[in-house]
Amino acid sequence: MLRALFHPRPCGSLLGIPIRVAPAVFVLVLLAVVFGGNGAQPGIMLGLLFLLATALLVHELAHALVAQQLGLRVLDITVWPLGGMARMEGLLVHPQYEAKVAVAGPAVNLFFGLLFSALPGAFAAQAAWVHFVLGLGNLLPAFPLDGGRILRAWLARRSPLVDATFAATQLAKTLSFLALFVFWLAGAFWIGLLLALHLWWSGQAEFTQVLYHYGRPPVLSPAQVWQRACYPWFSSNRGTPPSVPKNPTQEELERFHGRLDQFFKKRRTK
Repeated sequence: MLRALFHPRPCGSLLGIPIRVAPAVFVLVLLAVVFGGNGAQPGIMLGLLFLLATALLVHELAHALVAQQLGLRVLDITVWPLGGMARMEGLLVHPQYEAKVAVAGPAVNLFFGLLFSALPGAFAAQAAWVHFVLGLGNLLPAFPLDGGRILRAWLARRSPLVDATFAATQLAKTLSFLALFVFWLAGAFWIGLLLALHLWWSGQAEFTQVLYHYGRPPVLSPAQVWQRACYPWFSSNRGTPPSVPKNPTQEELERFHGRLDQFFKKRRTK
């Protein structure tokens, strides 16, 4: 039963992109309408949820359209109880596109936030608030939020994507603890815990996906990744900027006798 609630189902398409929604989203909407407004004004809660849904779809659609313009294949847009995701192929092969795809969603939300804030009326004010929260919230540098993806793309300029992803996820875990503390001070501990667990789990899932794709563990430590990314400001070596280490060839792997972790330890680039 629980598995069926989180299994996305097709719900039509938008601009040729399939939309899939997990049934748990509709359950969450029902609970929010019944209990969120204390049973007095369910219409207001339903209106806010409608604004959130449209802002989320616009956000993910911006990701998808920019990805298509860059030549990536967009599979669908999936909506989960805690957000949405535009699923696409080719981004791991072309990590240089990630920042452009990631910034598109928050940029569109901020644009609509400014647009609605210039209009009169309570509805426009609420719509502006929803777009600003979604846009600015996603710019936090906590992978796999959009800000974290932009950060990973910046780190991957001078480090392999596996190592950049590991460094980004480590920072996201630290930020999730800080967010949990802030929510606890604000009296919303359970919301903070839910968001922190979501960031932790989704970030680890994407890191595992990158590991499977490249078939190797991180070579550099997070400190080394940051040092390479911040060259030459925090580097003792002022010579040639560090380059991205190449992936091992099949011949290198066949010549090496020992454990894989020893192989990658020998190839560590300082």
